[in-house]
Amino acid sequence: MSELILDVRLDGFAEPAGVLVRDDRGALAFAYTAAHLADATALPVSLSLPLTDEPYEDVVSRAFFDNLLQERDGALADVMAREGLARDDIAGLLQHLGKDCAGALSVLPAGAPAVKVPGDYATDYVVFSEERLTSIIAALQERRALPEGTSDPSPLAGVQSKIALTLLPDGRLAEPNAGTGAPTTHILKVPDRAHLRDAAHEAATLGLSRQLGFETVEAEVFEKGGIAALLVKRFDRAHDGNGRVIRLHQEDFAQALGLPARLKYERHGADGRRFDAAAIKRVLDATADPAGERDRLIGATLFDLMTGNVDGHAKNFALLHEPGSRLRVAPRYDLLPTRLDAALTDELAFNIGAATTLSDITRADVDAFLQILGVAGAAARRRVAERHGRLIADGLGNALTNLDNTGMKTFADLIASNLRQLLPVLGLPIPEAARERDAFIGRGGGWLVS
Repeated sequence: MSELILDVRLDGFAEPAGVLVRDDRGALAFAYTAAHLADATALPVSLSLPLTDEPYEDVVSRAFFDNLLQERDGALADVMAREGLARDDIAGLLQHLGKDCAGALSVLPAGAPAVKVPGDYATDYVVFSEERLTSIIAALQERRALPEGTSDPSPLAGVQSKIALTLLPDGRLAEPNAGTGAPTTHILKVPDRAHLRDAAHEAATLGLSRQLGFETVEAEVFEKGGIAALLVKRFDRAHDGNGRVIRLHQEDFAQALGLPARLKYERHGADGRRFDAAAIKRVLDATADPAGERDRLIGATLFDLMTGNVDGHAKNFALLHEPGSRLRVAPRYDLLPTRLDAALTDELAFNIGAATTLSDITRADVDAFLQILGVAGAAARRRVAERHGRLIADGLGNALTNLDNTGMKTFADLIASNLRQLLPVLGLPIPEAARERDAFIGRGGGWLVS
């Protein structure tokens, strides 16, 4: 295997931020450039790769850059077959796919010009025709090849079919003109035929999150050709002083922790190398407001438990890198009540104390979870749990009737069953609207079943 040198670029910086090197044995190393380190506005590419003049060796470099590759296998398989590359040849794969990394980062052949630039609504985008957009959505639903000339949606993480596009100021959907490097502004997520209600359920869950005061991405159900998709506004986009679309540097918690994507669930990790409460605390402690972010994370965790979202893994939480190397947790996204799908596990993405499912959680587990996150004192932990639990439960209880009226009785039943399961653990009363509702019938043994 020959040595390979790639430039690592951050959108908004004229020069490469660093270099990624694969040696003749296949080992990776990453180092920041002297020019980037000398820039007063320099940002690290990751919390797991702080700014330093010392190179990072294979283990740390490999975990971060592997996370830049998509989780879906289509484009990877094509490049591996065409170029004769192995899946563990991260640099070799990024040489061909790195220009399309999600977010503000790109990985390019050494000396190549920047490929990501601000986008001008008037010149850098082409509007989708009705026929083309309908064809794209149908192809995504059927999990088949996209219409000719459409970029593969592979740079987007996750296993759902989705494509990045742009919502123009006049409300039309468009795609960047080929070769412009302009950013997209939205993600269109299209459920397959076995999950036709996913868009409505995710939109409802995101809406509940916003109503309860959590910073949450904007999203709406978008119907085309009889298919209900979800149009989600990207949280890593903004506008510059000229009204152009620009990218914001972000990374998910797996990248921030130096964990490969396959370790995004606690159950797949090992001591010192897993996504658990202690790892979450390390990320929150690095933000500009650790106490505030911790409090919001506790509320978000209880919200997920009550709404049946057990898929809050390390790639469904993200950090935004702000000027001055300040970090903050990104708005909430990818909130789907996964427990509505009987084919999916009821195991939590990260444990609450020793509990791995909602039905296992005890008051001691909640206390242990909050203690690991850094809430000092038993009385303080009780107050925090009760404050968040009461506010979220009351808000969700008030929303049940509206869910019924919008055709989501099963989702409302799931929420009510979860409230009846969790609130007694927290020593809180069950909202009247949830007391006598039908029990949600899930995978036997986990939820209240009748």
